[in-house]
Amino acid sequence: MTDHSVPWGGQAGGRIGHHASTLLSVAVVAVVAVGLFPPPGLLAVTVPVALFAFVIAMFLLMRQHDRSLCEHCMLSMPLDAAERAARVHRRFWVAHSGSEPRILLPYLAVLVGSNFATTPYGRALWAVVQLSLIYLLLASATHRRLQPWCPWCRGGGGGSDVDETPPVLPHDDRQLT
Repeated sequence: MTDHSVPWGGQAGGRIGHHASTLLSVAVVAVVAVGLFPPPGLLAVTVPVALFAFVIAMFLLMRQHDRSLCEHCMLSMPLDAAERAARVHRRFWVAHSGSEPRILLPYLAVLVGSNFATTPYGRALWAVVQLSLIYLLLASATHRRLQPWCPWCRGGGGGSDVDETPPVLPHDDRQLT
């Protein structure tokens, strides 16, 4: 089903945004490859600039996609969503912890600081740190798909279900006529 009220660019952006977390993961691998094996000549400048523009575009499309209702996401919703959500509780934790400054700031410091490594072991550590972004992207994508079953979104910090009994309404034997 095609929504004709959205311009073609918006529809294409929505489709690309649907796959943006996967495309960003590919971009992270490409950044690591370019960092470990720099291209020769003019490509040493143009490839990183193109990768940077690609990452920014994919991030913006992913954020736009996350704020809308996607038909493809609804169709790909698993039938056993509650069971699958129980198996990926670590991804939920990572998705929520990524917004906490006490975890986010040290991670960003290591992520940025690793860029200054120059020894072979330092570059290997840099690659591992950069590749850890892929798990964060996957955790975010999993959280987006299974958010109704996320224990941190439901009750804040673990999903303790509260059994709310509706209040008892006053009973009157009179009938309306």
